[in-house]
Amino acid sequence: MKKFLLFSVSLFILTSVFNISLATASSKGGKKIELSNFNKKAADFVGKTIRLQGIVDHVCEHDGKKMFLVDESSDARVKIVPNENMAAFTQDLIGETVEVTGIVKEFRLDEDYLIEMEEKVKSESNEESEIHMGDGEHKDKKEEHNTKDKMKQINNLRQKLKDSGNDHLSFYSVEATSFKIIK
Repeated sequence: MKKFLLFSVSLFILTSVFNISLATASSKGGKKIELSNFNKKAADFVGKTIRLQGIVDHVCEHDGKKMFLVDESSDARVKIVPNENMAAFTQDLIGETVEVTGIVKEFRLDEDYLIEMEEKVKSESNEESEIHMGDGEHKDKKEEHNTKDKMKQINNLRQKLKDSGNDHLSFYSVEATSFKIIK
């Protein structure tokens, strides 16, 4: 009887502690991951809610739909995008320390995607060429240089893909559900 009672009490305590830790994790919006470890751990958290803290290094000036967090103690840089229920990020966030809660997303880049990118760059280059040739103007050196840069990026990605030994490269980001400025 004493053994049964001791076992029951132990089981109750263990269950209570486990439930408290789960409630705490969910009330804080997911597991906190150090920004410096994000790229190492991101694959384990794809589709899951996490929390990250970092310094806002950049906010997209065009539409505010991207910001990047950095960490002073490493070269880590993580892309953050707002979910559909959030407003765009503002420029006044640059330099602020923020804690972001969001879902880890994975973008897989494979050879098929690189071929699509390459075809798009070539077709854009041909369209620009036709436009300029039609009215007797020469192709702008800047446009020519831009096409070469894009092709160089594609070739660099293709080499990284080959060097990885995998059929894809993974790029991770966080789709923010909320964030707060840390004072």
